Order: sequence, then C-alpha cells, then structure tokens
Amino acid sequence: MQTAGTDPRADKDVEETKADEDNTCGPGDDATNDEEKQVDHREQTALGSANTVSAVGEKNGIRLLDVGSKSVLGCLYLHANEDRYVVESNERFHLFAVIDGHAGSKTADFLVGELFKTLDGVYDNGFDQTKVSKALDELDSRFCALIAPKRNESGACLLAILLYVDPSTNIPQKIVLNVGDCRAIVREAPDKRVEQAPTSSDAKTVALSEDHCVHNAKEKALALRRGAAIWDGRIAGILQPFRAFGNIHLKGPDRKNWVIATPEIHQSELLIGRSIFVIATDGVWGTMNNERAMKIAVEELGANGSAQSSANAIADAASRQTNDDVTVIVVSV
Repeated sequence: MQTAGTDPRADKDVEETKADEDNTCGPGDDATNDEEKQVDHREQTALGSANTVSAVGEKNGIRLLDVGSKSVLGCLYLHANEDRYVVESNERFHLFAVIDGHAGSKTADFLVGELFKTLDGVYDNGFDQTKVSKALDELDSRFCALIAPKRNESGACLLAILLYVDPSTNIPQKIVLNVGDCRAIVREAPDKRVEQAPTSSDAKTVALSEDHCVHNAKEKALALRRGAAIWDGRIAGILQPFRAFGNIHLKGPDRKNWVIATPEIHQSELLIGRSIFVIATDGVWGTMNNERAMKIAVEELGANGSAQSSANAIADAASRQTNDDVTVIVVSV
C-alpha cells in the first residue's frame, strides 16, 4: 500500500526525472527551473489518498491502530504546494515520511517516487544504519546528476520513520531518518509491563529528531567544519536547513559538501500499543512547540478516535499562523 501526497503534477514530474536516466541532456536543452503554477485551493489532494486506511491493521508484525495525514498550501498562494508525504508498507516494514520541498517541487516529487524502494533495497533482515545512510547519499547524488543539465535548484528536507520487527531479536524497532528541519515527536506510555493508551496522563512526549539549522550548535559546527559559509543564519545566505536533498547549487564544485543529504539516524525500541507519532514539516514547528502539537493529537484521538482528525486539527491550527506549506502525519501504533 502506498499513499503519496502530491499535487496533480507529481507523477509527470517524477516520470520526466526518471526519463532523464535514459537521455543525455545537451547544451540546447531547457536550462530554466520548472514553472510553478498557482492553485485555486489551499488543501492539496493526495493521489491515492483514499487508500490511506488500508495501512491500518497488522502487517510485518506491527499492527497500526490508525494513520492520518494532511497537507495544506501556504496562505500566500504564490506557488503550488511543495510539501509531500509518503505512507507505504510491505511485509517487512512501514514507512512514514514528510518531505518539505523548496524552490520548486522537483526534488520532493523525486523522493516520493524513489524513497520507499531505495529503503526496501537495503533491507536485509532489518536495517543497517550505515547502509541506509549510504543509500540516501547515493539517492541524492543520482538526483543531482540527473537534474544538473537543467540547472534546477530545487531541494527538499526529509523526516522519515521506519517501523519493523527485528527478525534476530523479535523486538519492534523504530528508526528515524532526518535530513533538514522537518521534525518527529512521539508520546509513549511508560510502563512496559501493562499495555496503556498513549493518551494517558502519565505518558510523555519526546522529540525524535533535531532540526538541522543555525539554532542547532552541533549542526552549525559540523557545517563550518565542512567549509560552509554561513550568514544571516543560512548556508551562503540562501538555505535555512543545513541538510537537504537537491540544492545542487550549494553542493559543488566550489561549494562541495556545504549542504549534505546524509541522514541523522536514531534507532530505539517501538512500544507497541503505547505510541503516538506526529511527523510534520517546519510549517507546523514554526507555529507550535512539541507539547502543543501532541496535545492536539491526543485530544482528537480521545474525542474521535481518529488519527485523521488529529492530522486535520494540527494542520489547520498551524496554517492559520504561517504562510508556509504545512504537512502532518499522525500514527497510532
């Protein structure tokens, strides 16, 4: 099952990018960025979103209680929604990812088409973090090579969560892959001896990722060590996130490794039946803190028992306070 949040041009964009693998672009090819069309409505309809509910149930040993998602166009109406999301499962793992595109949606659309199969390709009785990291770096390199002749400067941040049962230990796992300034949080019931609803008052909310931006001292130090120039809180005074896919103009040759797509990876045990995840683009986190986002999710789950109503409520609350695109996935496990 796959649910990919895109705008109506997504399939066309991905097909064009894939076609580039079989065609060498010459000097006469179009060297301008893709035109971004205005849309008449704020909420972007995800292709195949009617099948979201099919992700719920038991697959690969992990039963998802509920999944909901929503993506809303920023209120300036200056371009189409550049955010994307992916919800996809097979018999080995579940993938939930939000993708925050910038300077166009080409990079984000490429990730929608390639992310799941890239991760599936490195699954080998579980996930080796080194192999996952290398695979995503190679995915970025492949995209940059494809897009270079067109001089497309689009980029995208990614926050992905993988849920699976480790075959060697039979212990459920969660892996967080972070590239940029999207964010994931989780609320877990603390007592492993007794199954509790994660909406209980003694459950706690924790961040599963750190934003890769100037406010992250560790990340800033890493960027400076790579030789990046930072001013006005941005790489080259241009890019706010310090990690991203695409953005080829900030990756070489004279700016080699200023911006990287190497994911920051964290892995820990998944508490089955006691976890609520909120995964969102920075359009959400610029308007509310972790506690408020989770409070909205928990209240909606408690009132309606619906992850979809939780995603709707978070996205609607954020979109009233930001001009940015907003995308949210809520998962109850």
